[in-house]
Amino acid sequence: MNKYEFLPQTYKAPSSSNNYMRLQDGENKIRILSAPVLGWEDWENKKPIRYAFDDKPSKSVDPKLPVKHFWAMIVWNYVEEQIQVLQITQAGIRNGIEALSKDTDWGAPYFYDIKIIKSGEGKDTEYKVNPLPHKILNPMIQKSFMEKRCLLDALFQNEDPFSKEWGTYTDGIFEEGTLQIQSSTLSDEQAIEVQQLLDNCDDSYGKDLLASLNVRSVWEIPQSLYLRVKNSIMAKIEIAKTKSFRHPNQIEALI
Repeated sequence: MNKYEFLPQTYKAPSSSNNYMRLQDGENKIRILSAPVLGWEDWENKKPIRYAFDDKPSKSVDPKLPVKHFWAMIVWNYVEEQIQVLQITQAGIRNGIEALSKDTDWGAPYFYDIKIIKSGEGKDTEYKVNPLPHKILNPMIQKSFMEKRCLLDALFQNEDPFSKEWGTYTDGIFEEGTLQIQSSTLSDEQAIEVQQLLDNCDDSYGKDLLASLNVRSVWEIPQSLYLRVKNSIMAKIEIAKTKSFRHPNQIEALI
């Protein structure tokens, strides 16, 4: 270490051992790894009381603190580099993620990372939900999920969802019997179809397309993106035809 350096160049702040993610000021980058559990949260003696979605209490313990609707899901926190539970009571965040899930250009928020931007203080706090380009889940994140199992339903019992005592745990979106969206890629027939479409485009467009999806070939494209990729390429081809048959050479933010 140079005597004029304040910290070593290799220094990195240690990750928190907290199992619950707290949104910090600025960017909070996450990957959602499970379907959310839905419920209601009340407070008594500074401790949360959680109820299932269909079991909303008729009134709150403290009339000044109304019961809040919440989502709770397992996420990968990129800043702390660990699996955590993220509980969301803020309507702005819920509405932003819900809007993405219903948008045909984005789909369920399992296929891409999300940045939640927090700004302001107190009652003036605001949240923005920004999706990042679709990409396949890093195997390291999946491995971390399997090593740190979590039972979200334990929240309704005020128990530790990461306790080793649970016989069953919340499924990840990549596990057998669930959506299996991370490992499913294009069939040979679909990959050939996409490649034939790309053959009608500039080489640079095809390379940029694959790079934007974080894949090396059309055979690695996630099944969930098949229609979007196909429609995007076909749209580019049509645009090229209307411009004196010039080939498309740019990628829109669709993909």
